[in-house]
Amino acid sequence: MNAVTASDTTLAPIFAELAARFAAGFPAQRPALRTVGREAEFPIVSASGQAIDARRLWQSLLADGTLEPEYGAGSMGQRDFIVGLKGPDYSYALEVGLGTVEINTRPCRHLFEIQELMGEAVARLVSAAARASWRVLGYGIQPVSPPSLRIMSPKQRYLSLYRAMGAPWLWYTVTASDQLHVAIGRDEMVEMLNYGSLVTPIIIALCGNSPIYGGKESPYCSAREGVMAAIRANEHRHGMLARPMASLVDFVETLSQSTYLIVNAGGQIVPSSQPFSQYLAQHGADYPAFLYHEHYVWNSARLRAAYGTLEIRPACQQPWDESMAVAALNLGLVEAMPEIGALIRAKLGEEYWTMMQTYHRQAIRFGLYAPQPGSDLLSSVLTLAEAALARRGFGEERLIAPLWRRLDRRMNPAQRARVVFRHDGMAGMLSHATIRPGQVKR
Repeated sequence: MNAVTASDTTLAPIFAELAARFAAGFPAQRPALRTVGREAEFPIVSASGQAIDARRLWQSLLADGTLEPEYGAGSMGQRDFIVGLKGPDYSYALEVGLGTVEINTRPCRHLFEIQELMGEAVARLVSAAARASWRVLGYGIQPVSPPSLRIMSPKQRYLSLYRAMGAPWLWYTVTASDQLHVAIGRDEMVEMLNYGSLVTPIIIALCGNSPIYGGKESPYCSAREGVMAAIRANEHRHGMLARPMASLVDFVETLSQSTYLIVNAGGQIVPSSQPFSQYLAQHGADYPAFLYHEHYVWNSARLRAAYGTLEIRPACQQPWDESMAVAALNLGLVEAMPEIGALIRAKLGEEYWTMMQTYHRQAIRFGLYAPQPGSDLLSSVLTLAEAALARRGFGEERLIAPLWRRLDRRMNPAQRARVVFRHDGMAGMLSHATIRPGQVKR
């Protein structure tokens, strides 16, 4: 049959049904207290900076009996290989790249709870790596090992994504981000989705940290965003949304125009190349299929129905001594959404979205050297985010302090790493990025 487009009016009831089911995953009202959870990815490297196989750390991390292994089916015939370790407060997961470990916390009431849990989890990881003479980096990309099939985790869905996307997919084998989940309500879903995309360049300008990859300096402060922005660029699967969404139905319809990359068919995950709208025309309002499709659209802000959260994604992993800065910024941005959203529109006028898209491209390359689209935009945003954190009553606003220092010096972590690399080479950069056992406390 011919490809069916998302504009086909016969699909309108399907889009509406999917939007309603998606919305049902969120609480009807905004939570009285927004809970938070952190996903933090860390590159693990050898002494010379090459990506190592992080699975070799599992047995050491399991030794004290507080974690349980999680098993998955592999792409190369493995039936029961360990894909992660799970505990009551946090878990470790193998990322797309074998050299990257993701640590996930449980939902927490405030950022200091996250800080305590993440400190314990990272301390265990750093100690296990140190026993093997490896390094855990507070950095946003593998600094030496290039993207390759050799370092891709042998999960069935990853191999299928590689078959569907080719070499561009392999960039996911090297990147490391620092993401925050923030609880939101059903009545604010679309507004938060649009706003989370709008503030993307602000997060990148203040928190980019991936200027060196493949052993060389790149043109980007945030190479993980700069390089990956080109992946399926016509489908806007990564970075900012192409435009604000008018409604949740508009969101579903827009996502359905992009390719259904992989299909879970009878337990087998296989590559695909058809628009998701065509799948819907053939199968109707298949909600599990929509969730599977939506999971592989990696915009900077995502609505996560499984958790009832807004997931904020664009920051690189940070230096350990400022590791909570991203979480503080992200939460402050969400809590101050009404004020900051109004501020951006007031400063930039009717072309605010286009101007922030331009700033997005510039922030990826130049960090805090990028010209701000409105006078004192970043200082105004930080002031409002800090005040919003203070209103929560936990003292979380203190965690914003590193961002003020970065803004005062016009130097984000990527710009600092670039200076170190130019002066001291890769050895100096690795030393600069390494998280040391003495820095973290269990």
